[in-house]
This record gives sequence, C-alpha cells and structure tokens, in this order.
Amino acid sequence: MLFRRLFCLIAFTAQAHAAPPTLKARNAEPVLEELMGGCSLKCSFRWTAEAFVAVGQRGRPVPALSDESARTAWFADGPTSLRLLFPKKLPAEMEGEVPFYGLEIINGDWKTEDDWRRAGRVKRARLTYNGRVLGEVVFADSRRWQRLTFTDIMIRSGDALTFEVLEIYPGTGAGFALSEIVLSGGH
Repeated sequence: MLFRRLFCLIAFTAQAHAAPPTLKARNAEPVLEELMGGCSLKCSFRWTAEAFVAVGQRGRPVPALSDESARTAWFADGPTSLRLLFPKKLPAEMEGEVPFYGLEIINGDWKTEDDWRRAGRVKRARLTYNGRVLGEVVFADSRRWQRLTFTDIMIRSGDALTFEVLEIYPGTGAGFALSEIVLSGGH
C-alpha cells in the first residue's frame, strides 16, 4: 500500500514538472489583404483579445488583432501575454458544443517589407487554455499565414486562451508586432 502511494506521488510529480509539448506552426499561404475575413470561430460568436505584461495585471483591449485586416498591427515593447476571451455567457445550445481547434497568425507588422523587418516577430509562445498548458509553439520568421492545429476543445462560457510570448525574432527597431490572429473552429 505504501509502495503504491509512493509510486503514484512520484508519477504525479513527474507529470506535473514535465516540459510542455513543443508544437510547430505550419507556414501556409501568402497573406492577401483582399481575402481577409474568411470563415472562423467569429462565425459562431465574437471573442476579444486583451494584452497584459504581468500576471494579475488588468488587460487592455487589442482590437487590431481580430479586425480582419493585415494592414493594422498590435505592437509590444517587451514580454507580453495575450488573453483571448470567449463570451462570458454562451447560448445554452452552444455551451460545450462549439469546437475550437487551432489558430492562424500573421506575424510581425505586415504592411510593407520594411515595416515587417523593423518590428520583431514572435518566435516562441506558450498556449494555455483555462490554466492548462497546451504547449509551446514555434513560429517561422515569415510574412505568410502561420497555422497551428490542436486537439478539439469544446468551448464553454467564460473560457480563455492565453498566448504568452516567450521569445521574439529581433527587428531593426524595438519591440515586436502581430498583425492578426484568427481562431479556427465553430464548424
């Protein structure tokens, strides 16, 4: 009995301290401004993005990340996290029935090649869903769409995805930028 309890404790501790899986975003098609705004999780409901620097800090809205335009970017000076928030109250028929299975980003300030080189880009980020680490994502240093898929998550009222920036590709200027985040799911 003691051996069994000890084994369970060791296994639990090892699992709790295991490194999160590393996920690699797939470099996809070129970004075309005229094709922005396709089908996404927004077809099911509106979600919002907020940025914060320290845990427990109040977030500030970041509408540029989901405005369906590659020409607007969000800029940060240093280590930052983004919290992508789902509605606090979903309709009863949607509760736990809407799948969320990935995201797509436009990394950096996409407007021009010079703007893209000037602002840093996200190299590595940790994704956490409602406090559970999904993994650490490695992004390419590219102006193309970058796509990440993961096992379906069924969204519930008040759920949140945290996108914690861990490392950036340096630009010629200070800070880094993201032009767009699209959440995949809904159908």
